[in-house]
Amino acid sequence: MNATTVLIFCNVGSRDVMISGKPPTPAREEGYRLLQAYDTVAPQLEFPILAPCLRYILARYPSASFRLILLGTDQPDPAYRSTDTLHFAELAARRLPDLFPGLDAQWRPLQNINPSLYDEAFEWFGNFLSDLAGTETALCYAIISGGTPACNMALLLQGVRIFGDRLRAVYLPQGREPLELRAGQQIINAFREAAAVEHLQRLDFANALPQLERLQAPPGLIGLARYAALRLAFDFRSAQEALEAALRDGDPPVRDLITRHFRHDLDTLLEGTGPERLAALLRELYWNTVITWEHRRYADFLGRVYRLQEAVLRYLVETLFGLSTDLSPAVREENQRRWEEALAANPHLLAYLQAREVDGQPLDWRTIARPTYKALLSYATDETLGRHADGSPIIPPQDRGRYAALLREVNKLDPLVELRHRTIIGHDFEGVSEEGIRQKYDEPLEGLRRIMEMLGINVRENPYRTVAEFIIRKLREA
Repeated sequence: MNATTVLIFCNVGSRDVMISGKPPTPAREEGYRLLQAYDTVAPQLEFPILAPCLRYILARYPSASFRLILLGTDQPDPAYRSTDTLHFAELAARRLPDLFPGLDAQWRPLQNINPSLYDEAFEWFGNFLSDLAGTETALCYAIISGGTPACNMALLLQGVRIFGDRLRAVYLPQGREPLELRAGQQIINAFREAAAVEHLQRLDFANALPQLERLQAPPGLIGLARYAALRLAFDFRSAQEALEAALRDGDPPVRDLITRHFRHDLDTLLEGTGPERLAALLRELYWNTVITWEHRRYADFLGRVYRLQEAVLRYLVETLFGLSTDLSPAVREENQRRWEEALAANPHLLAYLQAREVDGQPLDWRTIARPTYKALLSYATDETLGRHADGSPIIPPQDRGRYAALLREVNKLDPLVELRHRTIIGHDFEGVSEEGIRQKYDEPLEGLRRIMEMLGINVRENPYRTVAEFIIRKLREA
């Protein structure tokens, strides 16, 4: 078969085959009798539902080839076997190619189920159509006028599930011409909406976005999802542009949400400097880390824990010592110079740093990095040491206990950082699991939340959850 083949399915019902204008009854016995006398009765056979639907489909694709699969019931319960249509399906498969030259018609028995039960029909069609999933077809048509309601519903639902956008549905209203229904597209959209909602509930905006686009969701909702996906990727400039587009294209509820919650939410991240921007970044990184954990991406979670610990240390150093830890090219040289001058100007601090070791080696206090941050904060929280060059305390005495407790919480992340170093995003190829993480730190999310609270950074109102819940609500209102 090639890509120009159109595949047609039809459940054959008890009135889909007529002879001289009347349905043969009982269907099984009469169908069998007609098959035995086929050469004689063939000119008298009529297909009042199938023939108009086939003419409609074939006329739409004059250069295509067509394969028709007719399904007739063959029930296991003797009480209902007289109504079976397997012989009608075989009669139609033999006669229709004569009426529609070039049509490849086959029949299949629909066996071992009660065709009036929706669940049994659904399972049967799932198995049957799955065997045809690899068929190279341009389009699939389901004629859903004949057969039982359960089998037609199963054919439609499983056809959409397996063939997706290629599935079309044709129905013949009584006394009218065949009509192509949008039911297939409606089902596809329902599947897509369900998939989008599932992704949104997990705050997985990157994967919700293509589903929303295929759904042709309102542009404001698509813009909000794009904003959240970009924000999660720390692409704050592009996220702000997506937000402005959503504000431009959105309806009044979208505009109201953006105006009340998000219009200036990224200002500090885009324009801020120093500890203020670091605090905003920590808030974003916290939410990002929590979402990564919920997605069960455990190696990535450890990578974010590593970055979060480092960012907290940086934030504390910048806040307590007034030293910039920014090593971006534009300011690297100047910040490095100020760093070394400030540390060297405090003899007690310098002696403390020079006495520290990391992995058995002297600490390189000139390097602006995690080991030096930790040493500086250990010094700052020491009740005996902890002083600037002029003798004033780095941390006011009344706050020293709070900072010491915060540093202990931050240092509790060290086992997770070490675990990160051994994974594929660190320096090795060791696997990682939730169980392995909990062996190092039983409740990691609780620990991260405590750190944020101790820093005074509000993470209770998750903006990503606000966006997701809004989009879900609007989709369900549509």
